Amino acid sequence: MAKYPETAGRASLAAIAALAIPLSLLRLQPASAQSITPSGSGTQVTPSGAGYQITGGSTSADGGNLFHSFEQFGLSAGEWANFIADPAVQNILGRITGGDASLIDGTLQVTGANANLYLINPAGILFGPNARLDLPAAFTATTADSVGFGSDWFSTTGPNNLLISGLT
Repeated sequence: MAKYPETAGRASLAAIAALAIPLSLLRLQPASAQSITPSGSGTQVTPSGAGYQITGGSTSADGGNLFHSFEQFGLSAGEWANFIADPAVQNILGRITGGDASLIDGTLQVTGANANLYLINPAGILFGPNARLDLPAAFTATTADSVGFGSDWFSTTGPNNLLISGLT
């Protein structure tokens, strides 16, 4: 069995202690979630008790995809966001365009459809310890700036070339 020099253990502990001191001096403040604010595309956000009902949006030509746009999207602990969709909807895509990361520490849910939920925020998406999913299908969170549909794109930063009614 190989022996390590006695100083190696002390050097490692000293390095860890040196890192621990600056980290302990940091004053970490809990992040607070911003509210949910729509940005165009017919998305409607209605406060309801401790949460938000999300309706409207823009649909794809075949009705299978529902697109929402938000300036900001965040939930504090105890809050919820309910995406309401027609039963024909297979995918709900929510883009966040305001440039701030989303902090989600509440519950995301979908009612009315067995749809997949996609959140797209190139500035980042952070999930807190109280985050919860109450969804009938898959969930995807991405920091991409656009999502492709064949040769068409649903973008958070530029023009969209999808055939979507009412989407800008």
